[in-house]
Amino acid sequence: MNFSCMIWPFSGATVEPVVRLAQTAEQCGFESVYVGDSQMIWNDVWVTLAACAVATERVKLGTGVTNTVTRHPAVTANAAMTLNMLSNGRAKLGLGAGDSAVRTAGLSPARLPQLRERLTFMRALLDGKEVEALRPPEEAAKQTWGRVDRVRLVGADKWGKFPVQFACMGPKSVEMAGELCDGVIVDGHMGGNAEGVRATVVAAAEGARVAGKDPKTLRFIAAIDAAIDADRSKALDKVRPTAARNIARKPWLPDTLGVEHADVVKAVSESYKFYEHLDLTAKHRQLIPDAVAMKCCIAGTPQDCIDKGRELKEAGITEISIFLTSQDEAGSHNVLQRFAKEVIPFV
Repeated sequence: MNFSCMIWPFSGATVEPVVRLAQTAEQCGFESVYVGDSQMIWNDVWVTLAACAVATERVKLGTGVTNTVTRHPAVTANAAMTLNMLSNGRAKLGLGAGDSAVRTAGLSPARLPQLRERLTFMRALLDGKEVEALRPPEEAAKQTWGRVDRVRLVGADKWGKFPVQFACMGPKSVEMAGELCDGVIVDGHMGGNAEGVRATVVAAAEGARVAGKDPKTLRFIAAIDAAIDADRSKALDKVRPTAARNIARKPWLPDTLGVEHADVVKAVSESYKFYEHLDLTAKHRQLIPDAVAMKCCIAGTPQDCIDKGRELKEAGITEISIFLTSQDEAGSHNVLQRFAKEVIPFV
């Protein structure tokens, strides 16, 4: 089992807190550091990752996650390739349909057919292939001077090889990720409990088989909030904002959560505010009972966290990526250090 972290680079401060957290993660033995992308409420993901790259030596670095809506896929492919060059081969690319990044910009998440087209396009570019240009419908009939119809990414032959991981919201996107990507990122409504993980592994394996891939080569990353305290209630209070987003308007939930706590899912879905996305002071955090927080996160006493880690490992998770926030830098350093000493060696 590998452990990594995802850091939310809240705006209003410099990128330095994120850089310091990345350095602590490296010192504590975490395998990877991911940075969230939500340009209206957080500092820019690529600038922040570049700062982390020059301040670290070993830890892998990637987006956790970006999308194919707010940036053209060719631009994102180049940004990830440049990060790989800057970090000397330590880059990962985490992609998703788009959540707070697209919603706070007044846009909508990409649909599954769009995602398939854009993922295929990006993988081809990163593999050094020349492919048909990816254009919006309104561009198809234009005859602009100098327009290129076949495109390629210069430099991909050397720096385009790194893992592409896709964040999934339901079985169909999981199957696509298994077919097209190297890793499947599952957040707390699927990746935070054994029921969701097992269903995820089955769906991803089917996608891998369609592509002629060995399902055993896939990485399964549980992206879940984390908190550790001798007092379980104090730890759970810290993860309620993320638990709220894990269940708000999700099209699919494990039965043990979606049915048993359907009233919570409904209440959170109706009240969620994206300008309070993963904010420690968000009002919607008050709607999350302890049982839901524990189902979606790795939080509680040290033993609670060990038990959750073992549960996820047994169900098929190969990497647990714990959420951290630059809103509470001291608390986030503490989580990294305590997990390194009190949880990771025992999972």
